[in-house]
Amino acid sequence: MDYVPIDELENKIKTKSIFCFMIAKEMQRKGIATLLLERVCQDALNEGFDYVEAYPYKANSYHSSDFGGYVKMYEKFGFQIIKETDKGIVMRKKLK
Repeated sequence: MDYVPIDELENKIKTKSIFCFMIAKEMQRKGIATLLLERVCQDALNEGFDYVEAYPYKANSYHSSDFGGYVKMYEKFGFQIIKETDKGIVMRKKLK
């Protein structure tokens, strides 16, 4: 299986997904991804979403094909790991 099943469709739960953050190299480590994450969560709440979901790196290493961010950043915003597979991690934050 290459995806996470979306069983919430039957329950009409609205989930906004974050797939990647692309920050210019010279601007990295300045809190920009954190500001973007904060904005996505606020916008999702304002748009009536129930959850925000993210797919961060499984380990603290750089992956050139994926810019999902790091678990620690999401944890600081109240995201929790809801699924861990050999392909990666799914984290989710409840908005309401």
